Amino acid sequence: MALNSRISRRRLMAGAGLAAAAAFSPLGPASVFTPSRADAASGKLIPTGKLGTITYSQRDVPTRVGIAGSAALGVAPTMGYLGGPNFPADPNDLGPLVPLPGGWLELFEFLAASGFKQIEFAGYGQHAANPGGAAPNPAPGGVTTAESRAAYLAYARTLRGFLDANGLQAIGNHGFVPNTWNGPNSPGGAMTTADYDRLQLELEFAAVLGMSYMGTGSDPTSANNRNIEPWTVAGEKWEALNTISVRSGIQMYTHNHAPAYNFLQDGPMVTVTQDRITGAPIAPTQVRGESGKRLMQHYLDITNPDLVVVEMDIYWAHVAQHQHRWRYDWEGNRVEDIFDPLAQVAKQTKRYALFHAKDGDATAQPDGVGDGYTMIPFGDPRSDIDYQNFFKNVGARGFHNPNYEQDNAPGGTADPGRSLRFSKISASGMASLRG
Repeated sequence: MALNSRISRRRLMAGAGLAAAAAFSPLGPASVFTPSRADAASGKLIPTGKLGTITYSQRDVPTRVGIAGSAALGVAPTMGYLGGPNFPADPNDLGPLVPLPGGWLELFEFLAASGFKQIEFAGYGQHAANPGGAAPNPAPGGVTTAESRAAYLAYARTLRGFLDANGLQAIGNHGFVPNTWNGPNSPGGAMTTADYDRLQLELEFAAVLGMSYMGTGSDPTSANNRNIEPWTVAGEKWEALNTISVRSGIQMYTHNHAPAYNFLQDGPMVTVTQDRITGAPIAPTQVRGESGKRLMQHYLDITNPDLVVVEMDIYWAHVAQHQHRWRYDWEGNRVEDIFDPLAQVAKQTKRYALFHAKDGDATAQPDGVGDGYTMIPFGDPRSDIDYQNFFKNVGARGFHNPNYEQDNAPGGTADPGRSLRFSKISASGMASLRG
């Protein structure tokens, strides 16, 4: 079936119903969302059961042939360094050259042994030679069939078995979101039957894994367009998607990068005569004025707080603080207006159900130039992101789901064990936060 594009806000909310609202109590299942008394007594800022990672950080591991797969094929395993007896306290203690894990089962074993409890997937694929085999195509030729559905869900049950065997919980995924539908009020806005069927299958897959959330690694809409109108349409789309997903017991979330915290263009056209970053004189230029509201805040303001949640990448939020410091007001004046990631979350803390806990080392770049940070393992001594203050003051302690991420963790063929070593360092860094 296709989803009709003309759905009112009232019908969307009615569709969710009281059962959906009850299913998404802000604290959720006690085993997942409630910090233990021991964690509270120790002052842990990230409860033991909430210590997570997104597998994009270890994306080289599922795709290589692991130890068991290499033995079955009769080939030599990939060798690398996972750390010696003083690792991770001494990150230079690389230890001996050892066979490296590969595939989901061996990755989960390693992550669990490192202290992680939650897994956010960045796709489900792995090398076919590893236990569980390759991920089946859920929609061959773009069409979900009875056969592809059965094979895909069988694979989900296999992954769930791997998670359960290692005491891990799937918390989310950066995966499929329908791209043929831009929201209930968009032109020609009906979702195709193929996309609707695929969405239902992905929700079923996520439910088998036990996920509370399913999402995307992207913003709600292109942040390159800062006009208010497309962000309003995006809010309508994601509210409607959540009305569908709550029937499966899942909330759908979007991800944030630095552009999502740029200024919304929501005012009249104005003439500006100063460079936005430097303040230097420029030729009179027409731009759209900015009230000071950020793109993501508009998205949150227009969506139902009981349905729609988001995931903040804390690193990229600090990049936004570095980059998006000046705006043009509705009179064309250049105004300094510095973004505060902590304040952004704290005023609506339960809208930010998930985080990417990505650490950063500040660069010497001037304000407004470049990213302002480079990525490092979580808790690295070079860190210039005050995670202790963030998690101490963000509110609703024990509610959020922080997932370690580091885009540059894999070391390639020169150092194939690096993403796993960085994961172990980061698990230790997250577990040691106190406040």
